[in-house]
Amino acid sequence: MGRRGAQLALLTVVGTILAAIQLGSAGVPLSRFEALMNQQSEPVDESLGLYDDNDKVFRLTVANFNDTVLEQNRAVLVEFYNTYCGHCRRFAPTYKEVAQQLHPWQDVIIVSAIDCAAEENNGICRTYEVMGYPTLRYMGPGFQPSDKQYGQKVDSQKPEEIRNLLAGLVAAENQTINNTLWPNLSPLTEVESTAPQLFDGLTSQREYVALIYEAENSTLGIQTALFLLQWPQLQVRRFSDAAVAAKYKIDTSKHQLAIVDRKGNVQIHTPSDQTAETWAKTIENALRAVNISPRPEHHLDHQQHTSTTAKNGALNDIIKEVHRNKHFIYQADLEMAIRTILHNEVPKVNEISGERLLALQKFLTVLQSYNPLGTNGRQLVSKLKDFVVQFNQQLAGKVFEQELQRLETKFGPIYSANHFVGCTGSTPHLRGFSCSLWTLFHFMSVQAAGNEKAHDPLEVLQAMHGYIKNFFGCTDCSEHFQAMASRRKIWNVTSKDEAVLWLWAAHNEVNQRLAGDATEDPQFPKIQFPSASSCAQCRNTAASASKENVDINWNKDAVLSFLKNIHNPEFVQRYGVQREELLHETLDTMRQKRQISNVFSDMDMRMGMFLYAFCIVMMVVAFKLFAFKGGYRKKPYGHDVLGKV
Repeated sequence: MGRRGAQLALLTVVGTILAAIQLGSAGVPLSRFEALMNQQSEPVDESLGLYDDNDKVFRLTVANFNDTVLEQNRAVLVEFYNTYCGHCRRFAPTYKEVAQQLHPWQDVIIVSAIDCAAEENNGICRTYEVMGYPTLRYMGPGFQPSDKQYGQKVDSQKPEEIRNLLAGLVAAENQTINNTLWPNLSPLTEVESTAPQLFDGLTSQREYVALIYEAENSTLGIQTALFLLQWPQLQVRRFSDAAVAAKYKIDTSKHQLAIVDRKGNVQIHTPSDQTAETWAKTIENALRAVNISPRPEHHLDHQQHTSTTAKNGALNDIIKEVHRNKHFIYQADLEMAIRTILHNEVPKVNEISGERLLALQKFLTVLQSYNPLGTNGRQLVSKLKDFVVQFNQQLAGKVFEQELQRLETKFGPIYSANHFVGCTGSTPHLRGFSCSLWTLFHFMSVQAAGNEKAHDPLEVLQAMHGYIKNFFGCTDCSEHFQAMASRRKIWNVTSKDEAVLWLWAAHNEVNQRLAGDATEDPQFPKIQFPSASSCAQCRNTAASASKENVDINWNKDAVLSFLKNIHNPEFVQRYGVQREELLHETLDTMRQKRQISNVFSDMDMRMGMFLYAFCIVMMVVAFKLFAFKGGYRKKPYGHDVLGKV
C-alpha cells in the first residue's frame, strides 16, 4: 500500500463517519406535540361587539363617531359598553329592544353604541371619561364635548323609563328651524284656538293636525309625535289645559285625541289603550282612511366596517381542541389577557393617579416577575414598568398608550397569537377576555408559589385586586369581586400556596354565581373546578348528582398539586399560536435537542473506537512503508568504525 492508498483509505473513513452522522440525525423522532404546536387556526374576529346588522342599533367606531355625534341637527343616544362585560351582555337584549321601539324616531334621535373593548376606540372612550359599563349618554343637536361635559347621562336600563327620559330631553330642544322633520313639541295654548291659527306657519303639505290631551308631566304626546315622523301631512300638537280642549269641543273625561283638518272639521278618536304606539296607530289608520300614506323610510348610512363572522370551521376546530384537552392552559389566552390590559384597559383611563397609579405600578411589577411572553415581550414589560414607576402623582392614559406604542415599535413583534383558544366562546361575545384574565392570574399565582425569592404571599392577589378595582372594564364584575374579596378576607392570606387556593376558591364562587346566567356559554357551562372526572382525588366525597355546589368536600392538597401541574410553564400549550419563534423553547424542543445530542455522543464513542483501532493499523502500515524504504541495510558494528582489534 502506497502513500496515496493510505490517504484514500483515510478519506473513506471520514466519509463513512459523516454519512453515519447524517443518518443518525435523520432518524431522530419528532416531538410528539410538534404537529399540534404547528397547527395554525384562522383568527376569530373578536371585534364583532354585541350588535350586528340585524339590530337597529347604530354601531359607532372611531372612524364614524364624530361625523355621527358632533354638530348634528338631531340627537344621539350613545351606549358605551365593553363586549366582555357581563352586565353589558345582559343589557344588550334590552338595548336592542329600545332601538327597535325607537327606530321610527331616527330623524330626531338615533340609538347607537360604541364598543370600548375595541382597541381602536380607546381614544373616544378615554376622551368621554367613561368610568363604568354600560353607560348611556344623550347628546343633543349641535353637541360638542367640553371640559367635564360629555353628554347627559341617562340613568336607567328599563325600556319604558329610557323612552320617557329621551322624550323629555327631545322636547326641551328647539330644533324646528334646523331640522324640518323635527316636530313642534311645545304645548298648545289658548291663542291657537281656531283652525287658521292652528295651521298658521305650517307648509301646505300639512293637511291635518292631531290634538293630544295628556296629563301634566306626561310624555305620551311627545312620544306619539315622534312615532309619526314618517307622515309629513300631519302635525301633532299636545296640550294639558282643559280650556284648550273646550275650544275644540273635546270632552277630556271621555276623549283625549282629535284630528283637525284645514277647514276646521274635528274628528274625535278613542285609542284602545294609553300607549304612544297605540295612539300613533290610531292616527295612522285615520290617515289611511282618507288615502294618505307615509313617506318612504329614511335609511341611515352607517359608514362603518362591514361585520364579519368567524369561520365556522376554524372556530369548531378550536372548540373541539379545548373540549378534548379541558385542563390545558394556552399561551394564546395568556397573551390576549396581557394585550387587552395593556392596549385597551389601561389606556382608556384619562387620568391615572393616586390609588390607581399605585395599582398599575404593582401590576406591572408582578407581570414583570411572572411574564409568560417571549424575550421581546419581557423586554417591553420591563421597560414599561420602569417608565410607569417614574410617576409619583399622575400619568395620563394617552401618555401611557404612546409609550407602549413606542416600546412595541422598538422591541416588536411582541405577541405570538392574536385570538383566544382555551377561552374562545361559541359566539364571539362569550367568554374571551374575562376568562383569560382568570387564567393569567392563576398562572402568576402558581409561578409566585414556586419562586423561592418571592416572600410576599399577597404579591399576586394584591396586583389582581388593584387592577380589577381600578381598571377592569366590567363595572358590575369589579364590584362583585371587591365584595367577595372582602368577605373571603383576601388580606388574611399568609402563604403563597394559600394564595393559589384562595384564587381557586374565589373563581369557583364566581362560577357558582354565574351558572345559568345569560352570559354563560352553553358549550362551556360554569362548573366547580376541577370536575370529578378531571381530578378524582381532588374530592373527598362525590358532588351532588343534581347540582354541584361550593360545599364540596375538597382535598385541598390534591387541588393545589393539580393547579401547580396544569399551570406549569412547561405544560402551557401553543395550539393556535401564529408566531412561535417569538417564544422561548419548549421542554419538548429542548428534549429533542438533547436527544439529538445524545445520538451524536453515542455515535462519536462508537466511531471513535473504530477510528482508534483503524489509526493503529494505519500507523503500522505507514511505518512499514516509510521506515524500511530503500531495502535491507547492513547493521553497523562498532568495530567497523573503530577498526579491527
